[in-house]
Amino acid sequence: MSTTFQRITPQQATDLILRSRAGITPLALFDSRDAASYAKSHIKGTDHLTEQGFGAVVASLPKNIPVMIYCYHGNASQVYASMFSDFKFNEVYSVDGGYEALAPALPERPALTAESSNALAEFIAEHHFDPADLNSPWHHALTPLMRAALSGYDDLVEELLALGVNIHMRNFDGNNALWLACVSGNAQLVQRLIDAGIELDNRNLTGATALMYTASSGKHEMMKILLDNGADPFIRTDDDYLAVELAATEECLKLLRHTAS
Repeated sequence: MSTTFQRITPQQATDLILRSRAGITPLALFDSRDAASYAKSHIKGTDHLTEQGFGAVVASLPKNIPVMIYCYHGNASQVYASMFSDFKFNEVYSVDGGYEALAPALPERPALTAESSNALAEFIAEHHFDPADLNSPWHHALTPLMRAALSGYDDLVEELLALGVNIHMRNFDGNNALWLACVSGNAQLVQRLIDAGIELDNRNLTGATALMYTASSGKHEMMKILLDNGADPFIRTDDDYLAVELAATEECLKLLRHTAS
């Protein structure tokens, strides 16, 4: 069975890179620019990839390890990504926009500061998070932002966002903080994350979105917020279900009735 590579945004690439750095998922990251550009600056953890060295990489790298390539602007990386795919690597990514777009998207490690609230410091200590890296996940791959969202702590989420935490990270199930905020039922928190630019239609490992979760759990208030902000009701799960087909209450069905046709 042939495989094809995926083109991804710098934000999606950032998510994968940070998950790799946190030890959640492996990733082989390559820079295909010229040697001088690579030597001058490159993403931490990146190996330099050349035509001459490609064969050695293919021979030594397990094919079940996800591969990501970036170049200058996202063109040459697609050629290399196609080559990896031709060699039957299971998961291959080319970063759109290349290094110039990816480098600014990768945040510095946000940390607690002297100005951080006592409430946030206590929250970080209580859940054994790293105060020097607020993107670092802990149990079930939850980051501080995810844990605060799950608990419905809008004030802590606001503070974490102000510190520059990465809103694109996902837990072991592939859910982002928006899904967890919907679990909490805190409408203000859900809207805050949406306004901050979180991926509204993120699909987890089963292909489900936050909209599908709110439908299946009967959280029509949360569902309305998602729909009002443009959540896509036509996405299907891996089992081929629409959100309307998962609706657990009449209120949810009414909100989704226009998607049934």
